[in-house]
Amino acid sequence: MSIELNVAHCPECGNIFQKNLRNMCSNCMASEDQEIDAIERALRRNRFMTNEQAGEAAVVPVPRIRSLIRRNRLKLYEYPNLADACDLCGEATRQGKLCGACLKRIKGEIEQDREKLLVKREQVFLMKHRR
Repeated sequence: MSIELNVAHCPECGNIFQKNLRNMCSNCMASEDQEIDAIERALRRNRFMTNEQAGEAAVVPVPRIRSLIRRNRLKLYEYPNLADACDLCGEATRQGKLCGACLKRIKGEIEQDREKLLVKREQVFLMKHRR
């Protein structure tokens, strides 16, 4: 009888750990929890802080705050000035990975491509059936 351990490398520090729901080693989980506590303490003093202000008050780098927001470890509904950055343009976004402007632009481009494809299909159909 053999026992199989389900292990992986921690994405934060690279140490080997037994897989868990948060997908990181216990040291990195504790460190992340401390960062979140520090950020939330700062935000309880002033819930209108921006990412930069919260990072400075909690001594946590702004990219780390954005990472925590993206992974839903920091909830935005209580803090109106916290935001993630759009993956395309870098503008602030409070929902998803793209800002409203980029999302609208991409949807427009998709719709234009869809219309072009429909026109081409119609042209091919007409050419085949005119013979």
